[in-house]
Amino acid sequence: MLASACQATHPGTPATPTGPTTGAAAFDPAAAKPLLALPPTQVMVFGMGHLDSAPATFQVAWLEPVLCRLRAYKPDIILTEAMSGEQVMTLDAYAAYHGTASSYAGPTLQMAKDAQASLRLTAVQALVQADSLSRKGNLSPAERRRLASWFVAAAEPLSATVQWLRLAPTERIAADGIFPALVKHLDGFASMRNEMSSLAARLAADLGQERVYGAGDHLSDAALPDFAALKAAVTAQPGQVDLFNHATPEFRAIPAEAMKLSSAAEVLPVLKWKNSPRFAQLDADAQWLSMLRSPTLGRLGRQRVAAWEAQNLRMAVAIREATAPHAGGRALLIVGASHKPFLEAYLRTFTDIELVSVPAMLESTPAGCSN
Repeated sequence: MLASACQATHPGTPATPTGPTTGAAAFDPAAAKPLLALPPTQVMVFGMGHLDSAPATFQVAWLEPVLCRLRAYKPDIILTEAMSGEQVMTLDAYAAYHGTASSYAGPTLQMAKDAQASLRLTAVQALVQADSLSRKGNLSPAERRRLASWFVAAAEPLSATVQWLRLAPTERIAADGIFPALVKHLDGFASMRNEMSSLAARLAADLGQERVYGAGDHLSDAALPDFAALKAAVTAQPGQVDLFNHATPEFRAIPAEAMKLSSAAEVLPVLKWKNSPRFAQLDADAQWLSMLRSPTLGRLGRQRVAAWEAQNLRMAVAIREATAPHAGGRALLIVGASHKPFLEAYLRTFTDIELVSVPAMLESTPAGCSN
């Protein structure tokens, strides 16, 4: 009876399909790539371990072979895992819901508030003025100092650092909106031992760019499970901590995994490994897919992975938005290596994004670059 009720009202007339045509392929935005009138936009997702956790013996100068190859890549736009100023200020405004932005960007937030008070500007006003001046080109030292102060007030200290690095050392002074305490902060950012300053900001300055862009996200932290409960569940799952720490035979068998950037000779091999498809598979399985398989972690594990996926999706959106004015150009994102496989998977679904191989770039030896 039910089957009869679902047929057409006229006997012998085929029912009209209500769903997708049988056999039709599902819509795939990435299928548009062969039809592009302009070349695809190239995106390189450069995965790293965070340099602030490297051994005390690590020297920023060891990154020069990497910088040399990135200069040869010539990205039109550079992004980092730092949050945008807009998100920093949003998290602060919604602190009662999200927790304080100072948990992730304490120095950035304090510098921004100090600069806003000194300049008598809101973060939005500072960003509008910075965006306008940065488009002018051929900036004088006074304009670069002013632009740096506005970027700081807009909670974009890495972009301020780009301006600071583009100034001659004798021009890095308290003037044109730069108050004395800010000189010390910007000097600190310019010499900081992390990938955002040592690679991203320095590369932008070397290439004559005016800023870098934040693609990081912590709005998704609202989806995180209770930390204490998750920690207890992780501890109760046999072998889970070892998976998180890469203390398993699969990782220990790979020479590059044992390297800790304790010498200049280790830098290129470690970065090739961190950006390899094999590392992506092992790391994603160890840190994330393992939680989905675990009955002990259960819903808590599922919730943690959901928050991770949301974070990476927001980062992919930030990349998509930032690259919009650069159709057919080149972009570089410098990010923690665990984000790389997820970001690349999402970026592959976009209509005009083409991923660039980091290992191939590191294997190359452009003119003037050493190994």
